[in-house]
Amino acid sequence: METIKNSIGLKLTVLWIGILFAMVILPTPFKSIAIGIFAILTIVLAIQRKAYFNLPFFLWNAALFCLLVFTFLYTENTEYGIRKLSTMASLIVFPALFSFIRKEDDHGIFKYHNQYLWVYVVSVFAFNVVAFLWFYITNYSFAGMIEHFATVVRVDMGKWRIHPIYLSMHCAVALLFSMYLLKATRSKRLIMLLLSIDMVLILFLLLYAKKGPLLALLVVFTLFVAFQRKQGLVKPYLVAMVVVVGLTVAIPKTRNKFVELLKIENLDKGSLTSTNIRYTIYACAKELIADAAFLGYGIGDYNDVLQKSYKEKDKPILVAGEYNAHNQFFSLMLMGGVLAVVFFGLMLAVNFVFAIRYDNQLLILLLIFYSLVMLTENILEREQGVIYFSLFLSYFGLRNRYLEAHADSTNS
Repeated sequence: METIKNSIGLKLTVLWIGILFAMVILPTPFKSIAIGIFAILTIVLAIQRKAYFNLPFFLWNAALFCLLVFTFLYTENTEYGIRKLSTMASLIVFPALFSFIRKEDDHGIFKYHNQYLWVYVVSVFAFNVVAFLWFYITNYSFAGMIEHFATVVRVDMGKWRIHPIYLSMHCAVALLFSMYLLKATRSKRLIMLLLSIDMVLILFLLLYAKKGPLLALLVVFTLFVAFQRKQGLVKPYLVAMVVVVGLTVAIPKTRNKFVELLKIENLDKGSLTSTNIRYTIYACAKELIADAAFLGYGIGDYNDVLQKSYKEKDKPILVAGEYNAHNQFFSLMLMGGVLAVVFFGLMLAVNFVFAIRYDNQLLILLLIFYSLVMLTENILEREQGVIYFSLFLSYFGLRNRYLEAHADSTNS
């Protein structure tokens, strides 16, 4: 009877990991419910067996959150600090939950690895297409959708509302996953289906016109081709790059975003562009970091001091927009100083080293992708960013153990 219970518990856990990969299509409240159910399943499964907790895995993946809790001790705005820690809770929740998974269960979970990737790719595709078609049919002309869709998904989608930067990241990660699915797929029909989905996702990525995710995707795409060490991929790679660059230049909205990079200035002297806004923010943030380099200002106060700096330096646009640091590393410095960046860097480095050791290419590319996007976005401080970052880091990080065991069995 106990064996049957364990089998059912494992099957439900396997199923629910698939649900987590499909969270992009869930409205905001149901994301928390999905994570809560996963927590119940993993804990119940652990209770049914002998006590087990992968402490090293938990520590190196949750250390940053623990440090941020420590900064709460010297913060004044406790209400904001609690709210921010709640938003970032995925940084400790997913490492804890995946730490309950025993080594003997790895095969039962990771044999569905490609299915999880499919679930995510199809979910991201469906979310974009359904949202676009719904508002096209009910509210806008096609030209209107092309012009306003990025605003529509941010403002008019209720519980499904999402900032286009995070939807761009979803599109980019889905394209990354599809590269490995194409590599593993032998069915011509599935290959054609994946390529069709990829073309649509690329168009949406260009429609959102977010420089960070697009540039990060081009970097990891280049690295993916390099990892394969196959000359036959060079020509398709060059064709794809030419097509993407050509479309970027041909689409005015996307082209103008990249033209901004040719003239980067402070807002006092330059035009009002997203690039110049970030440049001005960084100037303010760097001065604040220098004044509290070791411990920062605490999880509750870091944003307050940044907003105060905008007012003192007479930056009305930044004051009105209540902009965050728009750089995750700067933001961590403001929260917890050098210690926070060191903890975060160690978390990335440990996962990166193990990913290289066990040839976990997807984890390597995900770490590079997110690190590049973090240069211009605070993705750990928004639910739509931190949930998926922590989920993927925990899932693909745990997969290192499975790849290690698989390599040992192959060599033996």
